[in-house]
Order: sequence, then structure tokens, then C-alpha cells
Amino acid sequence: MASELMAIENEPQPINAGLPRKPRILLAASGSVAAMKFANLCRTFAEWAEIKAVATKASLHFIDKASLPNGLVLYTDEDEWSSWKQIGDSVLHIELRRWADIMVIAPLSANTLAKIAGGLCDNLLTCVVRAWDYKKPIFIAPAMNTLMWTNTFTERHLMALDELGITLIRPVSKRLACGDHGNGAMAEPSLIYSTVRLFAESRNQPGSSNRQQVMASISVATVGEPLPVTGPRRSRVLLAASGSVAAMQFGALCHYFVEWADVAAVVTAAALRFIDKDSLPMNMVLYTDQYEQTMWKKLGDSVLHIELSCWADVLVIAPASANTLGKISMGLCDNLLTCIVRAWDYKKGLFVAPAMDTLMWTNSFMEKHLTDVDDLGIVLIPPDTERSVCGERGKGAMAEPSDIDTAIRVFLEPPSSDSGSSNGMEEQS
Repeated sequence: MASELMAIENEPQPINAGLPRKPRILLAASGSVAAMKFANLCRTFAEWAEIKAVATKASLHFIDKASLPNGLVLYTDEDEWSSWKQIGDSVLHIELRRWADIMVIAPLSANTLAKIAGGLCDNLLTCVVRAWDYKKPIFIAPAMNTLMWTNTFTERHLMALDELGITLIRPVSKRLACGDHGNGAMAEPSLIYSTVRLFAESRNQPGSSNRQQVMASISVATVGEPLPVTGPRRSRVLLAASGSVAAMQFGALCHYFVEWADVAAVVTAAALRFIDKDSLPMNMVLYTDQYEQTMWKKLGDSVLHIELSCWADVLVIAPASANTLGKISMGLCDNLLTCIVRAWDYKKGLFVAPAMDTLMWTNSFMEKHLTDVDDLGIVLIPPDTERSVCGERGKGAMAEPSDIDTAIRVFLEPPSSDSGSSNGMEEQS
């Protein structure tokens, strides 16, 4: 792969001899089922332009490398790390950024969209974007479930990308990977190709229009219809634990809720270290990232985070770690829990019970994150003041399971005629 990088670095610059070179297009795929179409996209562009390709680790699950155009190198995170050995060596994401005239990210997952909007750069693709010269075009073709596409975070993230000058090729309505029909499917490779080519050729014409004029027909989809409401039944509560020592109380929390509600449980990989599975109610299944990854095999199969977000009347994250609160605040969705939140219908209740050290709780980031989640309508169950895991006394300990149970019961019960509050608890930030 080092030789490929040398080829990028040492590639001669075009000579103005009346024979303009082909456009250089950097195609990139992030983790979405629509990455199954990436090879088709590459073949389409290869007929018109010089192409190079970048793929995230998650997208490789869906890309058939054998169907890629002959000679096309698919750059991954491993290539970024293996190509640099010492000071003075070329850096792959910088060389790709210099080489390309245009970048096209198709599919763009909800998680990668959030990363780009937040300026994160934790893989080869996002490093290329973070180093990009925005005088050169970037196109994005999102692909995600309708619940994610119509989520409030998507609007925020697209506004952030629009301010950077990144151009949206909006998704279409069709049958999605989970079997649902709705908006969020990636535009067809032929449409992506024709859009980018039209834009590139329009820019090269005398008196060419600016980006907004050329792409005036590309816009963000509107919010979808609300979910159907079913008949009377027991409340459905989705309990979730993230990586905090307070997850040791998750079994007790589950026992409180199963007395009056149908309960499903989701835990992050970091939370599993602290949960005693023997303390859980009998026959309770802990849904983990592995369930999400193994459940979907082909088009039409259920997608776990969508199924759980649709099933539940209320989501309770207890404990909510500082890291998970930060992810939710930014709209990231890199595990089962954060994908559920990203797809959540905020007309339904979502509660967080933070648990962390006092120094984390009083950090300035926490104030920003709590403001962000409050703007979404997420309700805070404030932490208690007690001795923390490190032995210090201060605020940051998760609220007692009994108090969390009471807060959710009050929220779900219809208000009485003499009640002065719809949920019986003061929201705090």
C-alpha cells in the first residue's frame, strides 16, 4: 500500500497543453446497508473520471470487493496507519485530499453525518473531510432508516454541513433494509453520478452558477407521519445502561419496572462489566451490539434498534455515563443504545439518569450536553450527592432505582384533574 501512496504523492500535476485531464473523484462509503451499491457507484464514475475509494470499517461489511472496478484500491483506516512510519512520510488523508477535485460520500450514515457536523476525525474518511479544502466540492448521499432521517439531529447536522458548503443529494422513499417503506434510502448511483457530473461541468462553463443555483433542486426531506397508536395495554419501558459503575444497580432497577410494565433491556459493552446477570429478572434478555450485528442478514430483515425504538413507550437510560451523554448530545450513533436514541420519536418520553464522578458532572462540557438533550425534550433525573466510587463525596451518583421508577410511573400515568403538573417532576438542566 506504500507504493499506492507514493503514486498519489508523486503523481505529476496536469500540464496545460490543451488536453485537460479527467476529473479526480474521491468516492467514500460509510457504514450503511446501502454500501452494497458502492461497487456500482465506482464503476459508474470510472467511465468518466479518475477515481480513488475510501471505506470505513463498518462499510466493509456490505461491500463486495470482487465487484469493484479492476485496479481500484479501496483505502481503509489500516492504510492510514501503515503508510506513515516517520516524520517526513506522506499522510494518506492529506494526500487524498490534495489529489481529489471532488469528494462524494455515498452512502453517508447517520453516525458519519454526526461526526462530520461535529468536526470529528476518528477514521480515514472523517480525517479527509476535516482536512478538506472547501473551495472544492463535497457531495453527500445519506442513507438511513426513516426514523433517523426525520430525527431532529439530522436537521441540525445538515444545517452544519450546508454552512461548510457541502452539497446534499437527498435520499428517496422506497422499501428500506428493515422492510419498512419510507424516506431515507440512498439515491440511486446513476442519480448521484449525473448530479456530480452536471455540477462539475456547469462549474467549468463561462458564467457558471454558484453551488446554490446549480443545486437548487436538492433539499432536505420533511418530517414523516407519526407512529400509529395501539389499544390499551401495559406500558412498554425500554431500560438501558451505559458504562458506569452505577450499572451495578441495573438489576434492581429492572425488578422495579417489571412489576408494572413490559420491560426490554439494552446495555453497552462498557456496562456489561458491572452488571450481575444473575440479579436480573428471570428470562430477561440483555440486548447488546452483537444482537444488532447478527440480527440483520438481508433486505427485509428487522433492524433491532428500529424495532426497539418503535416498541417502547418510554426509554430510560440509567446509568447514563458522561461519554454516552456526550454522544447523545452530538447525535452520534455508534452502538445499539445510541442508535435507538438517534431513531427515537421525541413525542415519546426519554429519560436520562446520569452517573459519574463529581469532576465530570461539574465540567463545562456537561452543562452544554445537558442543554442539548433538554432541547430535544429529554428529561433529566438529577444525580444524588453521596460518596462516589473514588471515595470522594460530591454530586454525580445515579438517582436511586426506586426514585427513577417513581418518576417514570408518574410520567406515564394520566394526570388527575387536580394535578398541577403533567409529569410530577421538575425538569432540570
